[in-house]
Amino acid sequence: MKKVILVDDQPTYRNSLRNILHDAGEIEIIGEASDGIEFLNLLKTLRPDIVFMDIEMPRMNGIEATKHALKLFPEMIIIGLSMYENQSYVNQLIEAGAKGYLLKMSNNFNIFRHILQSPRSEIFYSEGISYQKRKAGSSKKVIAIVDDFETTTFTVEFTLKSAGYEVIKATMPLDILKYFDGRQIDLLISDYQMPQMLGHELVTKIKEMPEYKNLPVLMLSSEKDPAKQELLRKVGAFGWVQKPYDLKRFLKIIEQTLK
Repeated sequence: MKKVILVDDQPTYRNSLRNILHDAGEIEIIGEASDGIEFLNLLKTLRPDIVFMDIEMPRMNGIEATKHALKLFPEMIIIGLSMYENQSYVNQLIEAGAKGYLLKMSNNFNIFRHILQSPRSEIFYSEGISYQKRKAGSSKKVIAIVDDFETTTFTVEFTLKSAGYEVIKATMPLDILKYFDGRQIDLLISDYQMPQMLGHELVTKIKEMPEYKNLPVLMLSSEKDPAKQELLRKVGAFGWVQKPYDLKRFLKIIEQTLK
């Protein structure tokens, strides 16, 4: 009998998955968690054979949780779950050491049965999913985002990661500045009206650092103030994106900025 932990921020899906797994094989659900942090806390006392892990979760996503968990227990079997067929997610998860990536909306019953019978036999995918190993020397673009409204940072982070970018995020200007320590950052996306300092003040501080003097900056704001836009242009911001914005158009602007 396999000992299983379910990790997903949606209780309804955990309940559905629990029923499917009981039909697919002999299992014991020894724990459930709603995000990666809760899952890692469970590992302090529980030792599962198999973990079914959602990818998109608040606080700590499934990819980061997988990395942490497999550092502690390399023999653990972790299977990723997602609503999206996202090649970047697949690559990151399998490179982190997971043994599969399944789409939640697919009929995975036979795959679940196979996993429970022979969890170490192969890498498991829903139909149509594949793992494309990154070529040596390839590098993803790194985007830093800062907005004191946490919902905005979460939405932008999810959108950018879905598009294949690496994301660094913070909700306060002083926190995002800590990441500007010489590491690769290809674009800054910043709110304008924030505690601690305004958008143009943040851009000025970053542009004073020699390695970031040519860094492209996109400003997000619900305001439409030509004077502020002109001020930002003078300190080196590349563009101004009005809130609310269309996500497809937003991604297009980012692609054009990073060319």
